[in-house]
Amino acid sequence: MFLEDLAVRLDTEFGVDVSKENLVEWAVTEDNAAAIRPAFLEHRSGLMVAGGASVTAVRTAVFVTDRIVKKLRSLEPCLLVAHHNFDYYEDERGLQPIRSAQIQDLLDHGHSIYVAHAGLDTHPVYGTSLALATLVGIDVKERFYDYFGAPTALIGDAGGWEFEAFAEHVRKSLQRPKVSVDNHGARVRVVAVVAGGGDAPDFLEEAYDRGCDTILMGTLENRWAIPDMQRDHGLFLRLNDSLRLNLVGGSHFGTERPAMIRLLDFFRDMSVPCEYCEDEELLNC
Repeated sequence: MFLEDLAVRLDTEFGVDVSKENLVEWAVTEDNAAAIRPAFLEHRSGLMVAGGASVTAVRTAVFVTDRIVKKLRSLEPCLLVAHHNFDYYEDERGLQPIRSAQIQDLLDHGHSIYVAHAGLDTHPVYGTSLALATLVGIDVKERFYDYFGAPTALIGDAGGWEFEAFAEHVRKSLQRPKVSVDNHGARVRVVAVVAGGGDAPDFLEEAYDRGCDTILMGTLENRWAIPDMQRDHGLFLRLNDSLRLNLVGGSHFGTERPAMIRLLDFFRDMSVPCEYCEDEELLNC
């Protein structure tokens, strides 16, 4: 299939032409800028790297890590649809720009990269929070919390789980070795769901004001060595000492992974060969 035709379909699906999100500011550096398509630098989203005019398959991933790049070396040329145009570490390094060597490795093997971030987070079918809520069996009632012009979080009914049982159910559903928890109530009934991050004080306040007793989120433990983020994370935790919502954190990677698996349905509907590309290190850390 022609790469440009597939990219146009994705641009339409995820609203790239109307998005106000900027995926260039933090992800493009002096090291990698020369390898990135000028159209991506202009539109700040979409097809980031083109390895050839055609592809034989699509693969999805949360981040573009060394493990993903290594796996693609032995596979036929594909379009890698990533949620983030970043490498990622579950430690103080956090998000890191994709290195030019990683991009060149993909180009040498004919691979391309397409990035769907905010448009995927807020998508009404494949959205990251929606995929997470569906996976753990939350009966979604409403969407909230604006993110580049559309709601990215959900509120739903969990049915009254005991907190410990709910946290374990989330852990098993995400196939994680552990989840992070902050327990302030015995039961889980009304749950706010936000994949990826979630550790923002204004998000916590809005979830509380909407009657939630629990938040299922990504980043309950924020290890990134970024002062502003650590400040906001501390404010979030201190605020919850007062509001006392139950918190369950499945990690940034772990809570966005379900959407990249669910997104395969989009390509299957077009009869495009596709598969999810796992990063076992991030899954098991």
